[in-house]
Amino acid sequence: MNNIQYTILGLLAREPLSGYEMKQQINNRITHFYKINNNQLYPSLSKLEEAGFIELQAIEQESYRPPRKIYRITPSGIDALKSWVLELPKVGDTDTFLLKQYSSWLVSPDALIDLIRKKKEQHEHMLKDYKERVSSFQEQNPDVNHPLFSTISVIKMGIHFEEAGILWCNSMHEVLKQHTLANRVDT
Repeated sequence: MNNIQYTILGLLAREPLSGYEMKQQINNRITHFYKINNNQLYPSLSKLEEAGFIELQAIEQESYRPPRKIYRITPSGIDALKSWVLELPKVGDTDTFLLKQYSSWLVSPDALIDLIRKKKEQHEHMLKDYKERVSSFQEQNPDVNHPLFSTISVIKMGIHFEEAGILWCNSMHEVLKQHTLANRVDT
């Protein structure tokens, strides 16, 4: 399966939707970090239905209008989505990570804590690598008209991105840890 299909499952895990409603949800909730074209939606729905991950229900409407088609996720669709959420994407695949986080509410906080820990380790590894590169390039002391100056500036952007990722992981870890502790106290 691909990210588009998992995104559709993530939407349907929240509520049953028509194709039109899915397009609206994608435009309102997903488009700011992942693009899905309208011509990708219906073929993906067909593939998900063939795989048994979603089912189509026709709802009769008043008057002569055709039945309204509503898609629902199946239990096997939920299972597939949960498994996908818990797989750590490759380093640098931010889009996939964000899509998985969009459906992370489906998995246990303990499992999510482990995933966030692994993601933080990815960020820390990349941060270390970027800092080493910048340090070696800065030793050459390039001025602003040298190509190496631009290389350093791009790598510094990567440093800031990785630092932001680490901050996010730390804050998510704290929220999840507090939730887990609160639930242990309640039981």
